[in-house]
Amino acid sequence: MWRRLWPSYSLIGIACAQLTITTGVVGKDPRFQLEKPPEGVVDSLRKLARTGHPQAQLALVEYYQLHELRPDSARLYLQMAAQAGLPEAQYLLGLSYLHGVEGPKRPKDGKKLLEAAAKQNYILAIRVLYQTLEPPDSVSPLHVQVLPYNPQEAFAYAQQGAELGDPPSMTALGRYYAQGKGTARNDSLARVWLTRAAEKGHIPAQVLLAEWSFEKWNDPQTALRWANAVIANERASLEEQYRARIAAYHAEHIPRWLEAIRKGLFTPPR
Repeated sequence: MWRRLWPSYSLIGIACAQLTITTGVVGKDPRFQLEKPPEGVVDSLRKLARTGHPQAQLALVEYYQLHELRPDSARLYLQMAAQAGLPEAQYLLGLSYLHGVEGPKRPKDGKKLLEAAAKQNYILAIRVLYQTLEPPDSVSPLHVQVLPYNPQEAFAYAQQGAELGDPPSMTALGRYYAQGKGTARNDSLARVWLTRAAEKGHIPAQVLLAEWSFEKWNDPQTALRWANAVIANERASLEEQYRARIAAYHAEHIPRWLEAIRKGLFTPPR
C-alpha cells in the first residue's frame, strides 16, 4: 500500500523520504518481507489522517496492523476512514463487525457498513452481502448464521454485482435463477449468466454448466464442452476436477446407453 499511496503523498512534501524494506513480522523468513515507512512518513500520515484524509487513515491501519502490531490503533483509524466514506474501509470494518474479528461482534452495524460500501459498487462488500444473506442449500453442523437469511436481498446484491461485470456474482445470479432462490426460476437467464461467467474463465460457473447442462437442460454437448474446459485447467481444484470428470462421463455415456436401450425396446422382432 505504501508504494501505491506514495505518489499522492509526495505532492504534499513527503517524497524526500526513501522507503525501506525490513523483515516481516511473520517470522524471520526472507521470503516474507514487508515494507516499513520511515518515521517521517508515518508522522506525515498521522497529520493527514487528523485532517480527515481517508487514504492516509487506511494507510495507518496497515502500518499499525503489520508493523506496530497494535490492533486498537489500527481499528481507530479504520473507523475514521469508514466514517469518511471510503468503501474499502467500510468493507473491512463491516466484515470485522460481522464476525467479531479483533473487536466486538455487531452484525447489524456490520451490515450497514457493507451496504454503504455496496452503494458505491464496492464488489467485495456486495459479495459478502449476498453470501451472508443467502439461505444455504444444506447447513453444516459447524455453520453459524450471522444475519437473518433474506433470499430476495441476496438476489438483488448478486444482480448488482453481476451487472457490474463481476464473474463470481454472475455465477451466483445464474445459480439463483436455476434454483429459484430469491426469484422465480428461470433456466434461460440461469444459462445466460452462468455462460457469461464461464466465458470470463470463472471455474465454478464452468463446473455448474458442466453439471446442469446435462442434468437440468438435456444438453450433453454443452456439458461436455465445459467439463473438458475444467479438466484441462490447471487452476481447477481437486473437487472441481472431480465434479467435471463425473459430469463429462455422464454427458458422454448416458445418452449412448439411453439410445441403446431405446433401440432395443423398439426393434421389431424378426
